[in-house]
Amino acid sequence: MDRLKDKVVLITGAASGIGRASAELFAEEGASIVVADIDGPGAESVASGIRGRGGRAFAVAGDVSVGADASRMVEETVGRFGRIDVLFSNAGIPSVAGSIVELSEEEWDRTIDVNLKGTYLLSKAAVPHMMAQAGGVILVTGSEQGYVADPQTPAYNAAKSGLHGLMRSMALNLVRHNIRVNAVCPGITDTPLLQREVDTSPDPEATRRSYAAWAPIGRMAAPREIAQVAAFLASDAASFVVGAAWLVDGGYTAL
Repeated sequence: MDRLKDKVVLITGAASGIGRASAELFAEEGASIVVADIDGPGAESVASGIRGRGGRAFAVAGDVSVGADASRMVEETVGRFGRIDVLFSNAGIPSVAGSIVELSEEEWDRTIDVNLKGTYLLSKAAVPHMMAQAGGVILVTGSEQGYVADPQTPAYNAAKSGLHGLMRSMALNLVRHNIRVNAVCPGITDTPLLQREVDTSPDPEATRRSYAAWAPIGRMAAPREIAQVAAFLASDAASFVVGAAWLVDGGYTAL
């Protein structure tokens, strides 16, 4: 398929997990990919793999919560490929588990800065280019936890709920410029980040079983399953989808 043929796509958090699966799938769909991540070597590995399969990709290292880095990601995309058709603001981090009393100010700030502020900074840099080229797509990675609360992750809940609100506000503001803004909202997904949580838990085997039973579907999502929905939302096939948060959670929020 060529759903993204000739599109230029910047994907953050693309060195692993959902971001990596999306970079690889979007490249298969014909897009030129900018693989952005705080893990520079990891980003380059993904970009190199795409090029090795005949695709167009290059890597950019940076922290999405830093304004200069976010702007540089966008400017290097436009400098290399001449435009930016899709910004996929996917970079995110989990928050430390615990109550609001146990949550440190530093942990709160970092969780909000990466998961919420990063999308603001990237969008602020990308929108002028999209307006100049008369259109574009901004896609963000929301979460089922933007809908349901986890008593042990208040900062993450706040960040993802805020991200959903930011997405809808931008969608209404930018649609008149032919810029569509939407969110893909994964449920529990079998990523390296999640595996690290499993490995560092008191009982990794029990933790993994618990995660696998999280949703009614009875298993975790594969990163590529999330990427398939993201590819649709980024493509012209979703031309009438504006301000939507697409849940891909195996039925968890339907409970």
